[in-house]
Amino acid sequence: MKTFQIANVKCQNCVNLIKNALEDEFGSIKINLNTEPKTLSINLSDERLAEFKQALEELNFSILKEL
Repeated sequence: MKTFQIANVKCQNCVNLIKNALEDEFGSIKINLNTEPKTLSINLSDERLAEFKQALEELNFSILKEL
Protein backbone atom coordinates (compact mmCIF):
# COMPACT_ATOMS: atom_id res chain seq x y z
CA MET A 1 0.00 0.00 0.00
CA LYS A 2 1.38 3.40 -1.01
CA THR A 3 0.19 6.63 0.58
CA PHE A 4 0.63 10.07 -0.97
CA GLN A 5 -0.17 13.65 -0.05
CA ILE A 6 -2.23 15.09 -2.90
CA ALA A 7 -3.08 18.62 -3.99
CA ASN A 8 -6.39 20.16 -5.12
CA VAL A 9 -8.71 17.65 -3.41
CA LYS A 10 -11.30 19.82 -1.68
CA CYS A 11 -14.43 17.74 -1.12
CA GLN A 12 -16.29 14.47 -1.62
CA ASN A 13 -16.96 15.39 -5.25
CA CYS A 14 -13.20 15.43 -5.88
CA VAL A 15 -12.92 12.02 -4.23
CA ASN A 16 -15.77 10.65 -6.37
CA LEU A 17 -14.17 12.00 -9.55
CA ILE A 18 -10.84 10.31 -8.76
CA LYS A 19 -12.45 7.02 -7.77
CA ASN A 20 -14.83 6.90 -10.75
CA ALA A 21 -12.08 7.75 -13.23
CA LEU A 22 -9.22 5.61 -11.90
CA GLU A 23 -10.42 2.67 -9.77
CA ASP A 24 -11.33 0.44 -12.72
CA GLU A 25 -7.79 0.73 -14.05
CA PHE A 26 -5.70 0.98 -10.87
CA GLY A 27 -7.78 -0.72 -8.15
CA SER A 28 -9.25 0.50 -4.87
CA ILE A 29 -8.36 4.06 -3.88
CA LYS A 30 -8.83 5.49 -0.40
CA ILE A 31 -8.74 9.25 0.16
CA ASN A 32 -8.70 10.84 3.60
CA LEU A 33 -10.44 14.22 3.63
CA ASN A 34 -9.59 14.75 7.32
CA THR A 35 -5.90 15.46 6.73
CA GLU A 36 -4.25 18.55 5.32
CA PRO A 37 -2.97 18.10 2.72
CA LYS A 38 -5.36 15.28 1.83
CA THR A 39 -3.91 11.77 1.58
CA LEU A 40 -4.54 9.06 -0.99
CA SER A 41 -3.77 5.38 -0.42
CA ILE A 42 -3.60 2.78 -3.17
CA ASN A 43 -2.13 -0.69 -3.58
CA LEU A 44 0.08 0.05 -6.59
CA SER A 45 3.24 -1.49 -7.98
CA ASP A 46 6.27 0.72 -8.65
CA GLU A 47 5.94 -0.07 -12.37
CA ARG A 48 2.51 1.59 -12.52
CA LEU A 49 3.37 4.63 -10.40
CA ALA A 50 4.26 6.98 -13.28
CA GLU A 51 1.12 5.94 -15.16
CA PHE A 52 -1.03 6.60 -12.06
CA LYS A 53 0.57 10.02 -11.46
CA GLN A 54 -0.09 10.98 -15.09
CA ALA A 55 -3.73 9.87 -14.90
CA LEU A 56 -4.21 11.83 -11.66
CA GLU A 57 -2.66 14.95 -13.20
CA GLU A 58 -5.00 14.67 -16.18
CA LEU A 59 -7.83 15.11 -13.64
CA ASN A 60 -6.06 18.26 -12.29
CA PHE A 61 -4.85 16.62 -9.08
CA SER A 62 -1.21 16.11 -8.25
CA ILE A 63 0.90 14.08 -5.87
CA LEU A 64 2.89 16.30 -3.51
CA LYS A 65 4.96 13.53 -1.94
CA GLU A 66 4.94 9.87 -0.97
CA LEU A 67 4.57 9.17 2.74
